[in-house]
Amino acid sequence: MKDVKTVGIIGFGVMGAAIGQNAAANGYRVVYKELNDDLVKSMYDKFVVKPLTKRVGQAKMTQADMDKICGMISGTTSYNDLKACDLIIEAAIEKMDLKIQIFGELSDACPKDTIIVSNTSTFLIEKLMEKVENPARTAGLHYFFPANVNRLVEVIRQKNTSDETYQALMAFCKQNKKVPITVKDFPGFAINPIFISSYLVLNSFYGEKYNAATLEKISQETLGVKYGIMWVQNGSGLGTAYHAGASMVDYLAGTDIGFPPVPDQLKKMFEGGKLWNLEDGPVLENRAERAVVGNSLLGSIFCISTHLIEKGVVSVKDLELGVCTALAWPKGPFTLMNEMGMDEAFKRVKMAVDAGYFKMPRKFASGDLKPWDL
Repeated sequence: MKDVKTVGIIGFGVMGAAIGQNAAANGYRVVYKELNDDLVKSMYDKFVVKPLTKRVGQAKMTQADMDKICGMISGTTSYNDLKACDLIIEAAIEKMDLKIQIFGELSDACPKDTIIVSNTSTFLIEKLMEKVENPARTAGLHYFFPANVNRLVEVIRQKNTSDETYQALMAFCKQNKKVPITVKDFPGFAINPIFISSYLVLNSFYGEKYNAATLEKISQETLGVKYGIMWVQNGSGLGTAYHAGASMVDYLAGTDIGFPPVPDQLKKMFEGGKLWNLEDGPVLENRAERAVVGNSLLGSIFCISTHLIEKGVVSVKDLELGVCTALAWPKGPFTLMNEMGMDEAFKRVKMAVDAGYFKMPRKFASGDLKPWDL
């Protein structure tokens, strides 16, 4: 198995810098690439020096620890300076053509055994790596925001990924104190299809009857979370939410899985440059009307989770672990189904199917209502 000691990062924005800072704090030498000398310096000051200085000021870190981490991170404008890297993580903006070009240039510049991965959240890894020589050394490492705090990493195996590459990436994640789960190359991977479909369904109810405050409260109570789905969308930005939703619809709506459409409500908010107003008036108290939304939300979650298992994208155990770790839900989808009872879970699945969100998963279509084996 390849021993990773030096990590390259392409793109040192919010995500790339958090990944790099996490690696440097756990003993890896980090070399990041940016487009020009000004960006190399400004990104280092903004995303390394400034936040670590703040932590020292808050007595959350010693000056000696800060100096050690800063000393492990350096920047460059040249792919040639990444030749010494054992692992290179691409964290550039989400443009497929740009990423394909980056991987082609990396393939030309670096040794043929350098592990090359993408942190993309939407694109298929196999497609991104089409210009890479020796694709056995390619995979996905999908970190979740914020990458230096959120512990989940999806290790994405595309069909060409070798066992050696996969094992090296699992070891790298664990050394970085992350929780890695194994996921097959699939649109959105494992966690995003669940979360994206959840907010598309929830947003579709926004209007005269259900304000944003009500929808936030319903999601909090339905999932047992402190911060609901509307709040999380605001944190990521509604532009990100809209584009991720549109991408998933393009990938899956016409397949035997299906996917909820992007509601006009989300499109209008994004185009208007707005966020959901979580204090927009009284919260709807009518229990039956609230249950319509909560049950639709659960039905969507149960449908996509079952489809992911049936497609062999992820194991039941890893999906349960991933949802609880990345999304901070106290219970994963399969625990929720088991505790509710599979007859009740089926009623909610049928609601989601009848609403046109998803096709009926095989398990429920066959009448198999055995509880999930956790």
